[in-house]
Amino acid sequence: MRHLFVVLFVCFWSTLSVFGQDTTPDDAKVIEYIVTADTANLRSGPGTNFSTSGVVSKGESLLIYDEPAEQSGWLKIYREGEDDAYIADFLVEKAPTRFYPVNQEPVVSITQRGKSITQVLELPASAYRLDVVVEDNAFILKSVVIEGDCRDATNFNILDLDRSRLVASALLVSSGCSIVFESDNVDSEWTLEIRDLLDTDFLLDSILEVEDETTISGTGQSLTMPTRLPPGVWTISATVNDRAFILHARVLVGECEETAVFNELDFDARELEGSSMRLSPHGERKDGSEQ
Repeated sequence: MRHLFVVLFVCFWSTLSVFGQDTTPDDAKVIEYIVTADTANLRSGPGTNFSTSGVVSKGESLLIYDEPAEQSGWLKIYREGEDDAYIADFLVEKAPTRFYPVNQEPVVSITQRGKSITQVLELPASAYRLDVVVEDNAFILKSVVIEGDCRDATNFNILDLDRSRLVASALLVSSGCSIVFESDNVDSEWTLEIRDLLDTDFLLDSILEVEDETTISGTGQSLTMPTRLPPGVWTISATVNDRAFILHARVLVGECEETAVFNELDFDARELEGSSMRLSPHGERKDGSEQ
């Protein structure tokens, strides 16, 4: 499967700070985990002798408290508006880096089934993150401009015969337009969430300040957090557990170069490694990556 990773570079002239983004309303730190079992029971306490308080399925996201375990082998789950729950640690694994604050609500959320067309959506000028969850192994999503200064685009074109559930992200830059989304090559239910990357309430919480040995990781087709690259000459290295990899740099703010950082394909390899050099001229560069 060919991987596409988009890095978002933001060119700012002010210094931005990175704040913790995985917090509950009580400021307790949480870490995102993904369910790896086909189904798993949630328990009201740390053990199978406690009552069942819910059921989760493979691929679902859980927020786990970042604190010592009350009982070895059990993780405590934060659930907004509900009592905390517990899950056996072998049923989940840590999620890849989440590239936006977990408490950022989407500006639009759409759930549909199969080949369909959404209602007309008004997207003011900004950069938007498109997040999809598809209960299928294939998915195509196109945006069609009805009115305004935007362009038609294929946002997703995914096929993975080894999976029954797809999770992916992509970038949509709007100059202010009315659009519809059209899905294809899918039979099952899919959900699209749209988040504003430049929302000032969340931008400072998600910005990544690059320094020596900064690491970004992801899975499949994904989009990084906005990334500030200070001035200088930078070497970008990548290790990919796959045969193919594309890394694009997309500019959100400022005068920077949009380019393909990597475009690798080797059918004989199980892992790819590569390096690329990039110049950041004005001390700030906005890096957007889609995998």
